Amino acid sequence: MKNILLFIALVLSVLLPEIADSKDYVVRKVINGDTVQLDTGETVKYLGIEAPKLNTKEGGAEFYAREAARYNKKLVFMKKVRLEFDHDKKDPQGRLLAYVFVKNLFVNAELVKLGYARASVRPPNTKYQATLTDLEKKAIEGDRGLWQETKKDTESYYVGNKRTYTLHRPSCKYVSKIPAKDKIIFRNRADALKIGYTPDKYCKP
Repeated sequence: MKNILLFIALVLSVLLPEIADSKDYVVRKVINGDTVQLDTGETVKYLGIEAPKLNTKEGGAEFYAREAARYNKKLVFMKKVRLEFDHDKKDPQGRLLAYVFVKNLFVNAELVKLGYARASVRPPNTKYQATLTDLEKKAIEGDRGLWQETKKDTESYYVGNKRTYTLHRPSCKYVSKIPAKDKIIFRNRADALKIGYTPDKYCKP
């Protein structure tokens, strides 16, 4: 009987790798846009997505990394989350690899949908590949979030706010409210984004 039970457990572990963890966890720390720490002390890397890095080898943050981390915190910090696993439960660093849910909200998908993360689906963890890649396509088409970095220049120059690190079109109604000491002119979007400026969500430069 013992051998039969062991065999059934082995079969289930192979055939049902994506079974959801029925236990609820609480997120105690948000590390970045796609990584959190649970109340158990374990670190979870969101499966199927890749958010911009807060700390790169060259130093500094990638475009939209701070925004991604802030939004991830808004979604999960101090909230109960449910984890759903795919083929691989952990990565080489020992972090849990999971699809994360807050009630009925699929957090991984929400981040891709709004442009806070890219779809990054790698075999054998492909359960939500179609969902994530479709959401990424729509985010690119809508120039959402991090995909704003690839937009072409439509102005002869742009105005930045050195205090808020926000980039505006020269015609934006908020430009006149920027104190002279905080105002900086950029000849193109790329120069501003490269040093961490975020496009204003109203004038959408």
